[in-house]
Amino acid sequence: MTPEEETQFKARQKSRNKALGFVLVGLVVLFFALTIVRFPDAEDRAAFEKEKAEAGQ
Repeated sequence: MTPEEETQFKARQKSRNKALGFVLVGLVVLFFALTIVRFPDAEDRAAFEKEKAEAGQ
């Protein structure tokens, strides 16, 4: 492998590593957000509907 090819290889490798790093950071942020703001379950939806019905009356 010539020095020029090696330089190009390292540049491509560095670019891929940065992209993979961004993907991993994005997943960490997504999982953290889902942990903090959890999805409502059936009980939560029922309580919300009850509050909504009471407020409308």
